[in-house]
Amino acid sequence: MKRGENSKGQITIFIIIAILVVAVIVLFFIFRDKLTVKGNSSEVIVSPIYTKALYCLDSTTQEGIKYIALQGGYNKIPVENSLIYFADEVPYYYISGKKSMPSMERVERELGNYIQENLDSCINLSNFEEQGFYITKGNLTVSTVVSENKISINAIYPLSIKKGEETSVLREFDTSINSNFKELYSASEEVLNLYYEKPGLLCLTCLDTVSKKYDLEVKATPLSDKNVIWFSVSDSQTELNWRFVVQQ
Repeated sequence: MKRGENSKGQITIFIIIAILVVAVIVLFFIFRDKLTVKGNSSEVIVSPIYTKALYCLDSTTQEGIKYIALQGGYNKIPVENSLIYFADEVPYYYISGKKSMPSMERVERELGNYIQENLDSCINLSNFEEQGFYITKGNLTVSTVVSENKISINAIYPLSIKKGEETSVLREFDTSINSNFKELYSASEEVLNLYYEKPGLLCLTCLDTVSKKYDLEVKATPLSDKNVIWFSVSDSQTELNWRFVVQQ
């Protein structure tokens, strides 16, 4: 083979390697804000437990977002603020002349509680133990931050994983979900404030204004047998539905 042809071949190999390196770096920066894990062994990065944990954190968060919205911002609605209507339970946002809507900080904690209660059953570590993994787990704690068009989740879940002679440790997982969850909260708060200004009155034009402002559907249904107005703030695209009632 001639020297020129050999050089061209080497150059081609270097170009391919360079492209692969750049691709890996680009993918890292794309996905590092979406899902990350911190541990003490690179072997964990490709483990089935790691993959399942990340999947479950994401899916449980999305389930929790819908559930918390339906519950008016609660994982468990306080008994004193709860209305049970047939099979549904919704919170009072206005009762006995006072507002009782949960703060955003409270809603973030409620979402974290939902994830904390349901994440472990999704991961189902017993399945991996049947495959020869020996797993020691610590306490799971979850914190959430709701911002414009995004919800960020941090889960601290220490897992010591042993198989054969190899031992690895997982500890911290992070994910973020694109969501207009905060907009539904803000629209609901605005509807509540409008009602609070004139209790007992239902201003349909006011609801239409809120609906157009947030590009959401706002419905109000008087329930005369319960002496309340049932409000629903929803988005058909994201399938989120924020519900609450006010006392008439």
